[in-house]
Amino acid sequence: MYTGEESLQTEEAIQMEIGLGTIVYEFAGIPLKASLERIAQFGIKYIDILAFGDYNPAFFSEEEQEAIAEKLRVLGISASSVVTCAHGNLASDDAEEIAFAVEQLKLAALLIRRLGGRQVLIGKGVGNIDFSLPRERAWKNVVKVLKEYCRWCQRHDVLVTLELEPESLCICNGPEAMRQLIDEVQEPNLFANIDIGHLNILRVPPQDLAPLKEKIIHVHISDNDGLAHTNSVIGEGTTDIRWYIDTLLDLGIDGVAQSQGEIAVAGIELGHPGEYIQDPDYRVLKSLGNVLSRVPRLRKTRINEENLP
Repeated sequence: MYTGEESLQTEEAIQMEIGLGTIVYEFAGIPLKASLERIAQFGIKYIDILAFGDYNPAFFSEEEQEAIAEKLRVLGISASSVVTCAHGNLASDDAEEIAFAVEQLKLAALLIRRLGGRQVLIGKGVGNIDFSLPRERAWKNVVKVLKEYCRWCQRHDVLVTLELEPESLCICNGPEAMRQLIDEVQEPNLFANIDIGHLNILRVPPQDLAPLKEKIIHVHISDNDGLAHTNSVIGEGTTDIRWYIDTLLDLGIDGVAQSQGEIAVAGIELGHPGEYIQDPDYRVLKSLGNVLSRVPRLRKTRINEENLP
């Protein structure tokens, strides 16, 4: 059992913030702008914007996006990342399918820049194989798309992060595949997001992330029973959150983020596609409490005996 005694960095050296994915309010039927004040009441200062689903803000008018940006400024919230799961398969042979998917990714990048952020996360395992699409060809297609998209993002000062999925059909389906994709694409603005719940399903221990340590700049805190990808309330599943977060901090995630002018953020992710969430505030409250109680190195409050009465 992990106890935390192995941690190498001092608490004072840590530069990592807790964030929240707006997905929990999307699945509750609450529009993005309306969800921001509800998020702010928890003292959360960083959010991962959901840019897919039924009400994709990447399709909003520029005026509406600017209104959301102003709301964020007023509330003191930063958009740390935009999470994209573009309609279509990024590994496809179909040029029109690829073009539509890349258009969504570009719109997401422009959205995050208007909101003051710089990171675009590409989800869905960055594409998948199919009956008539073997892995070798699908892989080559994805490398080509990623290289072109990363170069486009460089012109807009945008960082691209990959997220692995615990699905065998996905292109990016484990740390080794993620490392290989980054190496083959060879673009300086391509990085890694680590979803610890996905690793729990794959039974990948955090030390196996060491080959990616100079590329990890963002984290998703999610939970599940180790079998299904449910994004459950944090603490209700089997994911050893402290083990993963402490190891990522020891690997230097905060320093990698700082080298890119970013803050390392661990965004809580709740809810899964197709689910209707009736109690989003309760899920956030309980999850945030469980993260703070289980991961001392993410707390901002410390005991200072000298200042006690």
